[in-house]
Amino acid sequence: MPQILNALRARAWYAWVAFLVPPVAIFGHALAPGRAFLKGQDLGVLSALALAAVAFAAWVPFRASGRWPRLVVATMAVMLVAWLAQILVIQRDGDLFTIATVCLPLFVVLLAVKPPSAADIRIAGLVLAYGLAAIAVVSLVVGLLGWMPSGFEGADNGVCRTPVYCQIFGNVNRWAGPFGSVNYAAPVGAVLIVLGAAQVRRHAVPLVAAGVLIMFLSQGRSALFATIAGLVVVILSSRRVAASPQHRRIRAISLAGLAIVLVVYMTAVDPDLNGRVGYWKQFLGMWRDQPWTGIGTSGILDYNAAHTADITVSHAHSVILDQLVRWGPVMALLTVAILVLALLGSARALRTAGSGPLAVAVAIVVAGLVETLYDWTYWSVAVALLLWSVMSMRTPAAAQDEASRADAPA
Repeated sequence: MPQILNALRARAWYAWVAFLVPPVAIFGHALAPGRAFLKGQDLGVLSALALAAVAFAAWVPFRASGRWPRLVVATMAVMLVAWLAQILVIQRDGDLFTIATVCLPLFVVLLAVKPPSAADIRIAGLVLAYGLAAIAVVSLVVGLLGWMPSGFEGADNGVCRTPVYCQIFGNVNRWAGPFGSVNYAAPVGAVLIVLGAAQVRRHAVPLVAAGVLIMFLSQGRSALFATIAGLVVVILSSRRVAASPQHRRIRAISLAGLAIVLVVYMTAVDPDLNGRVGYWKQFLGMWRDQPWTGIGTSGILDYNAAHTADITVSHAHSVILDQLVRWGPVMALLTVAILVLALLGSARALRTAGSGPLAVAVAIVVAGLVETLYDWTYWSVAVALLLWSVMSMRTPAAAQDEASRADAPA
């Protein structure tokens, strides 16, 4: 017992558990969708709450040292404000949310009060990444065996669109896995590829392999741009590029080339961005009806009911636009603020934590521009990784102090 207590005091096990919550909750939702097991709650909600209790229990004895940089504190504060504001506007609109919403403010407060060491922050990110890889592989196998709902069967799986893959497997549907949608699965693959590419080989190989598998099966084109953007960060931040006397020119030319490719794609190859331009026009039209307060989820449902002859969607296929239309400019500005803080914080983490945090933040931001991947109601994959990318800028002095304390004999 004393050894366990000493271990809990020395390492931030609670942070590892907190970052395990998103993949476990996702798998719980997918394993028995919509089925209530206790007090009307499904496995996803119950597992999130159970792990939150474990995280809190591990947090109590943990002895932290050092303080967060101001940018981290600011990010946490804005996240809490965004969470509270979103809960209030959801209730105003009469919409629903699950009790798992308590995980976001709980984990943010726990992390704020007792900062983990730099090593524990890195491990927390890997726990989340490996958790996502694990639920993807397990759900693929178990789904094919028929022991849980198959990721190839769903409302938005669509038809196969990768020529060679389609010919080999006979036009099989796109794969949503346990993530609920092909448009949610593909960005998870993008994050795993980007985060894996920034790791040492023993972590890079399994994470990149899992990410490629998810991207290949889900066949998400929009997530491909997030992957490319994240990989560009990893490459341009590498030691080889940094050591080159022409590193500024290399980075400038690379970024310019990427911008040109993007413009050509948007103008010549897919100007409608797979229908997203049309969706964005629809939502901007809705926004004009209530530009200051947003129309709420009820307003979007009313619009869709009144336009049954048209192709309508339930979200804006853009995190920022969806917040603007659904909940108004305040929520949109809070969203932009968090994304900017994540980019700034992860950029400052380049020297202490490498390119992984910035690459992940860039990938999430890019993916969120063309898909509604997250909001501030739940401790989701994207929300957890955005905060992780900022926390990775933990100051070297504080990190060294905690490493020395953790290695000291009890």
